[in-house]
Amino acid sequence: MFSFSIAIITASLYIKLSSRPFPPARISDIDENTKRQFSNRSMENTLFFVPVNSGMLHWADNLLCALRHVQFDTTKMIFWALDQPAQVVLQNEGYATYHDPSFFSVSGNENYRGDTKAYKRMMLERPKFFIDILATGYDILFVDADTIFFQSPLLIRDMGADGVFSTDQREFYQTHDAFRDVWRRGSKMPPICNGIFWMKSSPATIKLWHDMLDNFDSHAWWTAVWRLMYFQDDQRGMDMLLNDGRAKLVEPFPSGIKPDMLLDRYSQKAELSIRLLDQTAVVNGHLLKNRRSEYELNLVELRRTGKDRMAVHLNWDTKQMTKEQGAKQLGFWLLDEKGNCNLEKV
Repeated sequence: MFSFSIAIITASLYIKLSSRPFPPARISDIDENTKRQFSNRSMENTLFFVPVNSGMLHWADNLLCALRHVQFDTTKMIFWALDQPAQVVLQNEGYATYHDPSFFSVSGNENYRGDTKAYKRMMLERPKFFIDILATGYDILFVDADTIFFQSPLLIRDMGADGVFSTDQREFYQTHDAFRDVWRRGSKMPPICNGIFWMKSSPATIKLWHDMLDNFDSHAWWTAVWRLMYFQDDQRGMDMLLNDGRAKLVEPFPSGIKPDMLLDRYSQKAELSIRLLDQTAVVNGHLLKNRRSEYELNLVELRRTGKDRMAVHLNWDTKQMTKEQGAKQLGFWLLDEKGNCNLEKV
């Protein structure tokens, strides 16, 4: 009954959204100087953004340390500075930044012990950012600061797809049906994570974020119910939109998903091609922390095929353990007591 209800609501949303014309572009504050900065840092038309505020600067340092280890050119990164103090610090250290003062933001670590109201409100601002960036014509590689890389982040890109996402599933697909998840929003696309993803710039991908923003901003009663039950933030919103019939999963599939699992799952209306990154190659914190033994076994199997891990995303329920505590416990805190990069820890 619960799954049936989700299906009915999702279908209703798709009918409402797909029947509307493409929405007008947002009026952004991206000026010519910013566009030149984007042009100078574009990597085959991809801009690499990392969101950070003052309370997360130590995570930016941790990520930068890992990227130096894989010899990634960090001058090509752009930090989305959520607050102006963070922008000042990063610019003084020589890093490129982008800051839009019209977006709501605060300076604290709002996910230190659970999600504060301010944290949730900041997540509701994200669609505006993605619309503005994708509307410039550049593709976007978006990575949360609480991430560690073991290979170049650019390997996430796939020009044959419209989007490439890491996953937020709490079980490995090798032992759990990827399309059956009690936490998420439909049977067409397994749960994605907006903490590590690449997206191609196109009218269809920009419309995803417009449709999400419309739901966040709407005063209609049905969208209020929608937000309360399923559409609480940008990640859950993207789950819903990718399950409303407009998207389909394409190869190469992550381990545990087979081609026959996709038979009769999509209609001809599925215009967006979406890839999911392998759960072991790019592991989320829930799996890393709560399915550690399975992860280690899957990592051995991944390496047996000639591949290796690419990244770990240190995201989990911080009410139980802070990200800092978990990173140190798992061996992924790369800074010494003075906050300096210690490459011996990588």
